Amino acid sequence: MERAFNPILGRESPVALTPFGRDGWRLVRCRETDFVFLPNPPAYDALAVDHAWESTYLQERERRAKEDPLFFALGRVGTTLRGALVPRRNPFATLLARCLRARAGRTAATVVDVGCADARFTCRVAEAVARKGLTARFVGIEVSNALASAAGANLAPLGGSAVRASAIDGMRTMADGSVAAVLMSSFLEHEARPLDLLSEVRRALEVGGAAIVKVPNFACWNKALRGARWCGFRYPDHVNYFTPRTLRLLAERAGLACEQPLSMRLPTSDNMYALLRRPAP
Repeated sequence: MERAFNPILGRESPVALTPFGRDGWRLVRCRETDFVFLPNPPAYDALAVDHAWESTYLQERERRAKEDPLFFALGRVGTTLRGALVPRRNPFATLLARCLRARAGRTAATVVDVGCADARFTCRVAEAVARKGLTARFVGIEVSNALASAAGANLAPLGGSAVRASAIDGMRTMADGSVAAVLMSSFLEHEARPLDLLSEVRRALEVGGAAIVKVPNFACWNKALRGARWCGFRYPDHVNYFTPRTLRLLAERAGLACEQPLSMRLPTSDNMYALLRRPAP
């Protein structure tokens, strides 16, 4: 393979095969940007249905528990310990509170959670933000009929609602400059059209508003150590593999400023966070 459509450039680019893949899926690396991605992702509808998160997450967890039981168990222990030691730690709530405080004096804030699933996570963020004395109206976007229905029911007591749509179509329902913040927790790695999505996010964000993004960090030390057994690999529903540099490149091509201090992209963590902010004209 010499060229493939690069989803963060929005055009074809020269690529090279990587050693990473499984079950007929093989990742490539862009020779221009070093971005790693799946060049033949499933059709957009298939990513939302046949390879939807609620099914592939369970399948991947079972596969890892069977094929890599020691590291799977260690990961579960680490998650449990973090939850016990810091029970209310919620980076999304912390970053969202920062965004909401920065817009003090403006009209009521709208916060959109893209790929919200059943919105239980959205509700936890809303409740954590409320404990900080901040309020917002939360809207979830979810493509699954069942999950969107559950999301609507979970958000209703908080004055929120859910939109049953793909990420891009859901963002298109938001008026220009009407959104204070967008949440994307472990979503952008699944999006086959990330440049189109972030372009819609930029349009919908108010000036100074931000998308809060969490994605696996392809540049982390654990990936270098574990190689093809790294927990961030999921085929075929993880179609994008970001490093801090390629995430910044995508944001800038969509017209967003990427804020990502070292504390949000530590190489010791499998995941990284970023604030993708709509700059002033």
